[in-house]
Amino acid sequence: MTLMPRSLLILLVLFVAVTQKPVLASAVSLSQTQQQTTPPAPVSIEPPMVNFGKVKPGSKLPAKFVIRNLGSQPLTIKSVVPSCKCTDVNILAGTVIAPNASVELLATLDVPGTPGEKDAKVFLTFEGYGAPQMAMLKADASLPIRVTPAYIDALKSVVEGTIVVASDDGKPFQILSAGGIAPRFVGFDPAKDAPKDSYTLRWTVPSTSCETMPLWWIVESDRADCPLVAMRIRHECTGSKADPTKADRYWFIPEPLAVAGRLGTGESIVVPMVIEHYNPKERGKIIRPEWSQVKSVRSLSPQITATLEGLRPGNKDDVAVLIRIAPVTGVTGILYAPVEIETATGKGVFAVSMQAYAKSESVSKSGNKKE
Repeated sequence: MTLMPRSLLILLVLFVAVTQKPVLASAVSLSQTQQQTTPPAPVSIEPPMVNFGKVKPGSKLPAKFVIRNLGSQPLTIKSVVPSCKCTDVNILAGTVIAPNASVELLATLDVPGTPGEKDAKVFLTFEGYGAPQMAMLKADASLPIRVTPAYIDALKSVVEGTIVVASDDGKPFQILSAGGIAPRFVGFDPAKDAPKDSYTLRWTVPSTSCETMPLWWIVESDRADCPLVAMRIRHECTGSKADPTKADRYWFIPEPLAVAGRLGTGESIVVPMVIEHYNPKERGKIIRPEWSQVKSVRSLSPQITATLEGLRPGNKDDVAVLIRIAPVTGVTGILYAPVEIETATGKGVFAVSMQAYAKSESVSKSGNKKE
């Protein structure tokens, strides 16, 4: 067997490499050119955006868009895909729109239970056209008391900072606690100064392990219409480290906080806690169908009780667990308590925050709590 000279082999390798690069570049360039030259589908979407403005956290907001065919040929809707699971849409795939005719796109935006801006998009594609068209939804989940910024930014070794807490309607109020302790005001002395409509508070991240790091910072006020305001703590321990076993049990809790509001002795409230399928390694494939079979719910705190009331199925990859929450008799004040959900594939924990009071307490005509 005759061996190829080393110099000839090197030249051959270089020749192949050089001749292959332009072919690959040409293919990519051609694909990009085709995408750029493909005209958008001749449709209009009215309105292009539905802005709900300020809404109550946890709201479900219906919206209607009119999709009109502006062309001279029938159009077939290929797909309708929301940008997140927070949005439900009606089934329109396969619908044919005649020239100058229209169909209605119905979408419902599921607003988070905590304050903050929420936006979602719905992408529509049409047969014969590459670029999708888009309908947009936007809402500002807000409470009578607003916090700026809407979260505690404790990333990159930041351990303290300030936030502004203000009433949207300009009415004065009092802050009773912040982060589970007496509020630390900046430029205000509650013993000397009259209540205001805006305060600057100082916060400090607790020096603790990731296992016990709270996910939320709670401000307690004397307003009956807004006793609690919750802010997410952005910290290295409150990201993926906050729930390290979610991949093993194949589900997680997208919003791991239930704000139960103000509850008196003997009162209770049912909160829906959504659990969602989780399997990113296999692109969401469900390999453990029993992941959503809820076995039990229990409080991990002696301050509250938690009982399973039932389930409310959603899509194939999420379910709402209905849990009845109540303060234990004799317990009052601001409560922040963990609750455990157990399914056939594992256990997960979320937090419940509430303002518990004795029935002897009342509310003044101004809406502020008094003893």
